[in-house]
Amino acid sequence: MAINKNLIAKVEDRIFLIEHDLLEVGAYLRVYENGKDTADHLQDSVQDCIEFALEEFSVPRDAWSEMG
Repeated sequence: MAINKNLIAKVEDRIFLIEHDLLEVGAYLRVYENGKDTADHLQDSVQDCIEFALEEFSVPRDAWSEMG
């Protein structure tokens, strides 16, 4: 997986997106339920977003794929 691509994962009725911000800011984990943006969590890195999604939402590490 390329480190500079946005990532997506679908688990049940939720869609999870990891979107990059400036390098010094980090990355956002965005959570969508039924088409609505329900949460966003700023983390230091994409890997931190993946780990946070696993711990908080049980999103498996292998569920992520590159967008577009």
